[in-house]
Amino acid sequence: MESLFWQLANRTPETQFIFNLFHSLLAGLTLLVLLHHFRGRRSLMRMSWADRILPLGFFLLVIHFVVLSLYFGVKFFLHKELEWPGLEPLSQGFLACSVLVVIAGYLQSAKEKEKYWVRWILCGCAAVAMTVLADLFYSSKLPTGEGPHPTGMLINDLLVLLGLVLGLRAVLTAEREGRRASLIALATIGSAILLQSIFLFLPQHAGILLWNAEEHLLSAALLAFAWAAGERSRNLLDRVFVRLNLTFIVLASLIMLITAGMVKYQYFRLSEERSMDLAEFLRGHVLYYREQGDSLGSIFQHPEVLRRVVVEFGRLPELRTVNVYLDKQRASFRYTADWEIKEEIVSLTAAQEEKTATQPPGSFRMIRLPIEDETNRNDRIEFISTMDYINQYIGKYIILIYSLFTVMVGVASLIIGIIVTDTDRRLHRQYTELRETQQQLAQAAKLASIGELTGGMAHEINTPVTSILALASHLSEGRNSATLAPSQRQSLEVIVQQAQRVAKIVGNLLAFSRQSRIELSHVDVGEVLETALTLIQHRVKNGDIRLVREIDPALPQILGDAGRLTEVFVNLLNNAIDSMPIGGTISVRAFGTIENGGGIRVEVTDTGCGIPAESLNRIFDPFFTTKEPGKGTGLGLSISHGIVKDHGGKIWTYSQVGAGTKFTVVLPRGGDWE
Repeated sequence: MESLFWQLANRTPETQFIFNLFHSLLAGLTLLVLLHHFRGRRSLMRMSWADRILPLGFFLLVIHFVVLSLYFGVKFFLHKELEWPGLEPLSQGFLACSVLVVIAGYLQSAKEKEKYWVRWILCGCAAVAMTVLADLFYSSKLPTGEGPHPTGMLINDLLVLLGLVLGLRAVLTAEREGRRASLIALATIGSAILLQSIFLFLPQHAGILLWNAEEHLLSAALLAFAWAAGERSRNLLDRVFVRLNLTFIVLASLIMLITAGMVKYQYFRLSEERSMDLAEFLRGHVLYYREQGDSLGSIFQHPEVLRRVVVEFGRLPELRTVNVYLDKQRASFRYTADWEIKEEIVSLTAAQEEKTATQPPGSFRMIRLPIEDETNRNDRIEFISTMDYINQYIGKYIILIYSLFTVMVGVASLIIGIIVTDTDRRLHRQYTELRETQQQLAQAAKLASIGELTGGMAHEINTPVTSILALASHLSEGRNSATLAPSQRQSLEVIVQQAQRVAKIVGNLLAFSRQSRIELSHVDVGEVLETALTLIQHRVKNGDIRLVREIDPALPQILGDAGRLTEVFVNLLNNAIDSMPIGGTISVRAFGTIENGGGIRVEVTDTGCGIPAESLNRIFDPFFTTKEPGKGTGLGLSISHGIVKDHGGKIWTYSQVGAGTKFTVVLPRGGDWE
């Protein structure tokens, strides 16, 4: 009986099925992540041929491993031998083409000088395809003693290794996420191809060990490819999805491999123990009757021997053949599919004795017991059993394990997907709020620096303007005016008017720079709004603009400057009127709010032309205006912004071109001033 390690490492149909199923799942996961990544950037139908190369390579890998999984699944689950000599070169050639296409995908996404090799890699795929076709055509003419790895397959492996060198160089020079995982993937798949190339030159047991090393390297490469695909995506859900599925796929495959090996090992040990009684019985009777001079054929003519053999076939349902070798003869009892026991006693030549060391496919040796001692291994008792029972048992385990893990992956993906999506949405919202706060801080710093500059300039301008206004007023009034000509008097009046205008602008600049003092008192915002509405009443008396008031009569009083707040609301109302040259509706709403620890919220909404999106971030900048030249200084909203800030409040706007604008002012009750 073989050891537990050998049961885990043996190249059996169920082991090959598990490995290929594992590989197909890993390649499929990588393909899904790549398609989702490219779909996030552009439509799949609009993807260029260059962008499709890498997903195409993994699509070919998925087809390769799925076909092999079906092939070995039929052998394992349905117990059908699908022996075809061209399977191995065709499988190896398809794998080589798939790997070359993947390498071409990596070269295409590398630097410009590396893209030169893409066409040569694709030409290598054509060369591999021609080599495989040649192998299939001449496979029937190959000598029967030649190994399963012909020269064409060695050439294909060499082409893949050359392509991998180019791929490794391209990944090393590329600066992108997942570069380390991509390097590991290309290096390990190159090692697997190299081991595949020297598979022919090793004996059977060493070849099985090499095959296991090759399969594990291929598994590591596909695992690294999936990891690299997840790292290339900036979507947090993609990365979590890849890690979660990799964990479940690896765990499920390891559990299946270990379960299949341990179940077979335990089953073989149990079969050996159950058949030991019959083997000892036959050895004892063969030795006894041999000493009596009976031949092998005569020994099995004794009723107790023949009866015991027939009974044991019923007690051991997996038992199919009982072989007794003695003096170059073999007595064989076979349990056929027709529920019959056939007896056969033949003489063996030396060549036939060597062939008896092998066992038929789909079976295993339950026990091998020497008749006399270990020195003469040709005289022995052997029981051959079918693998059908143990394969059915292992197959149920495989289906159960993968079903459970599929359900677990689905449930876990759903739960974690919900959590990650919600977390990603919160992070995105916090990032957006952080950017808005950063912009507000930059705006505040800009306004502060401009305010300091304008304050100094306003003081410097205010002194000469005051002198000009005083002298011009003195000359144009009283006794001095009688000595002036009408044209001179008119010129002095123009000087006075323009000096007053300059003085008003200087006052606005001082207000913007917050260098004018705020007079604090208890303020009724409802009365302030009524005052502001009265001051702009003359602009809406023609009836083209309709005013709608929704002012809560029970508004709480706040601590502030009534005059400065009136200025804010007059500015907002004037802007609303200016935005509706052909008429419209202005709504003024005021109500209590819990914002800023409790206070008053005022909304001024118009149905005017609206503010373009590119101008919304600049409306509170000094000297910025969307009005025609000569119709605005660009200081009204800047001054209003400063007054609201001085009262510890907030002001913002929402606007849509063609639909109107809404300004919102929130003022605290307690006067939380800066």
